[in-house]
Amino acid sequence: MLTLSKLFMTALLSISLCCLVSLNGAYAQAGNKVASTDTSDLATQLKAAKAAYEQGESNLARKHLLVLVEKSPDIYEAHYLLSLIYGQESNFSLSIVHARKCINLKGDFAPAYAVLGRSLASMNKFDEAIPALEKSCRLDSRSASNLSNLAVVLAKSGNYKKALECFKLASELDPHYVNAYLGMSSCLGKLGDLDGQVAACRKACEMVPESALGHARLGILLSEKGDFVGSLSEGFKANVLRLKESWSEFLGTFLTAWASVFLAFAAIFAVVFAGSRFKPQEGETVVRSFFLTFYKDKPGRFVVTSDRLVFVPEAFSAWFGSTNVSIQRGQIESINYLSTVGGGTVSILTRDGSVHQFRMPLLVLDPLRSLLVSQGLVSRDPEAPPSGAVSPDVQVQPAESSAAKSESEAVIDAVNESQSAAKDEAKVSESGIDAESDVEPIAEPSSGNDEAKEPESAAESTQESSEENSGSEASVTEEKKE
Repeated sequence: MLTLSKLFMTALLSISLCCLVSLNGAYAQAGNKVASTDTSDLATQLKAAKAAYEQGESNLARKHLLVLVEKSPDIYEAHYLLSLIYGQESNFSLSIVHARKCINLKGDFAPAYAVLGRSLASMNKFDEAIPALEKSCRLDSRSASNLSNLAVVLAKSGNYKKALECFKLASELDPHYVNAYLGMSSCLGKLGDLDGQVAACRKACEMVPESALGHARLGILLSEKGDFVGSLSEGFKANVLRLKESWSEFLGTFLTAWASVFLAFAAIFAVVFAGSRFKPQEGETVVRSFFLTFYKDKPGRFVVTSDRLVFVPEAFSAWFGSTNVSIQRGQIESINYLSTVGGGTVSILTRDGSVHQFRMPLLVLDPLRSLLVSQGLVSRDPEAPPSGAVSPDVQVQPAESSAAKSESEAVIDAVNESQSAAKDEAKVSESGIDAESDVEPIAEPSSGNDEAKEPESAAESTQESSEENSGSEASVTEEKKE
């Protein structure tokens, strides 16, 4: 038993010694590896950081670069890459720090000035950003991106004319640089050249037809000018290009569904407003037309011509009985505008007292109001008489004739009554009854006194009628003189 125990213990000791030897070897190898990492080539470390950045692994690239600048702070490229990464992460303070370190190490390195200028501009330090960007353009005069960066900062500071010049130079250096054309378009819009703004966007789409941003911007500008057909076309192109650019297994399915919905609404919109066609009358010219207009909740098209304001309903409303609304310019009494958050209303009052109300989005209301004001269709001339009114110096002959005729007939009737009364009085006189006798009336008019009373009343009425006739004849004579 003792022998077996000794053998067992000896075996355990041997195994333990082997394990210790193995561990010592492993620790030695690990130590050798760490030592090898500490003494690795700096160029290899920089290359690894660049590779990680190009593959989109900014975090890994930043870790490599921080280790690199800690070991060797004099590598200007490491500071430049760090400034670039921090700027993309919106950490502009650290971006500025490393950009300036890079410039201190290599004063003629144009990309470092460009990053410094962009970071300063992002912090609204335009006075410091513009000199840095100008220095980058001087150091690399063939860089369209540097000129474009300078133009963007100039535009942000309000100097649109100089920014436009820089964008033009950038487009000349690189005719396929889409940002230069889009920048020109924005500057022209700020300077009030709307046609030039659209033309610059068209140039961007012409030179870089695969630019989704260019087609999207052009679609927005066309919609603002009222060209909804062109706007839909450019929007469709932009969505197709975006699908191609961001295509993936998940995102592609999502965007396809979204694009299908967009196309469905675009098709409905096109069909709805395709029927609102307008044909001007002979000698009439169309000044401008506006879609997305509603009259009595019916969509259609509002057309301003040289003679009229016309609402043309869309196809479906026309099929269900909706008709055109035509308002002659001369019949307009006044035009009122009401703007709300969701849209606006144009109320047109005509001289016959009718009120026509048209609802539309603010995108349509603002240019329509500007057009109507420029056309002088805000209110009518206060000196002009309303439609159907009669001038004060014009007499209405038929009404006066009928009135005079009725008064003449009344006078003739009164004369006839007086003559008949006179005849009755003469008969009473011949019968011997005194017309002037004062006879008291009795309750029962069965005696002859009643006969005397009646002629007396007739005589009095005859006298009164004669006086009235003379007055009436005098008034008729005066009216005839007038």
